[in-house]
Amino acid sequence: NILGCGAFAAAALYAGFLVGGTQQLAITTTMAKTSMSFGQAFVKAVMCNWMVCMAVFLSEAARDLGGKMVGIWFPISAFVAMSMEHSVANMFLIPAGIMAGANVSVAQMILKNWIPLCLGNALAGGGCV
Repeated sequence: NILGCGAFAAAALYAGFLVGGTQQLAITTTMAKTSMSFGQAFVKAVMCNWMVCMAVFLSEAARDLGGKMVGIWFPISAFVAMSMEHSVANMFLIPAGIMAGANVSVAQMILKNWIPLCLGNALAGGGCV
């Protein structure tokens, strides 16, 4: 996941997607995602993966494609709308922000985001729903 997300962020930079408003959004997002406390990031990650697991559960419970789509849509939309944190999504978003010019080091990315998120996502993935 890390390599694929990093490669996709590099492709977005190369393709010219990280300019103007998109560049500023990537920088702002990266700064926000690396400025949380460990506890806040951890809890947001637990909540996020709880929603992801709920989406998988609802999708599996549905019998037809429409039901599966609705089952996935609401939990995923909820975690995005409430700014919950998903480790794999951030493996793209934060490197993209760094490539766009955010003043965040690789150590900050790992310590302030990836570690608490991986732990929180793993706890929720193993224990929720």
